[in-house]
Amino acid sequence: MVKAFTLGLSNIKTAAVPSAGTMPPDTDLTQLGLTNENSAVLNMEVPEETEFRAEEKDDPVLVSKKAGAVTVEFDLMNPSPEDMVTLMGGTASKSEQSLTDNDQWEPPTDVPNIELAVKVTPKQGFGIAIPRASITATFGGTYTKTELVLVHVVAKVLAPTGTNVKRFKLFKV
Repeated sequence: MVKAFTLGLSNIKTAAVPSAGTMPPDTDLTQLGLTNENSAVLNMEVPEETEFRAEEKDDPVLVSKKAGAVTVEFDLMNPSPEDMVTLMGGTASKSEQSLTDNDQWEPPTDVPNIELAVKVTPKQGFGIAIPRASITATFGGTYTKTELVLVHVVAKVLAPTGTNVKRFKLFKV
């Protein structure tokens, strides 16, 4: 049995959800910008329980469970315009001053439903690979010398579309 202490963050990568509904290969995953310190959080909610009770008994005779939500949340501290398009939709473009790279982002008219495959790799221990996640991203912060404007990202695990594909997998680094 493999046991490991999981800590630190090596990277967070994303890719389009493949048509087969499986986790894309590592070569198709792209790293987003840097993750703000202490902002990457993995959450697994307690399953929702429904109890069925009989008049003749004090305790439930059956308990049905439904999986709780699994989310990964993190804050990007240096997103590129391309990262913004990946996470929020919209358009990346070059200004007249830019010689090579996109340096502008414009949001879409309507908020899109964005689904991505997400892979979180820690420095050590167990990472998580999510073949299909709903992405919600917002940005905000204070324009000061001591704080950054951040992009807050929530990746919520969705049911996979592929046959015999689990909703997520933990992997040893």
